[in-house]
Amino acid sequence: MEIKDAAVERLKAMLRESGKTGTLRVFVTAGCCGPSIGMDLVEKAEEGDLEVFNKDFKVYVDKTAAAMVEKAVLDCDEQGDIIMKNLPGPEGDCGDGCSCAH
Repeated sequence: MEIKDAAVERLKAMLRESGKTGTLRVFVTAGCCGPSIGMDLVEKAEEGDLEVFNKDFKVYVDKTAAAMVEKAVLDCDEQGDIIMKNLPGPEGDCGDGCSCAH
């Protein structure tokens, strides 16, 4: 996983604003079309988490999510929100009424 400088700066600002001292953790969660990637600010890693670095900033990645985010890019969108690009698409068809944008 690649972590862009813009994402690092935004994450540092989010941590300052929240008063937390931790970092970002990436994990697998249930989605409407199968497994999805979730992100949360945490104080410490969970057992088995991998560490991904950009200079002095680290992100914890759940070992289950590691294969899904191997080629992903953590960045910011035009509004400054943290996003993850280059994730694998969903398996199968999401069906009518799905709002996941796939």
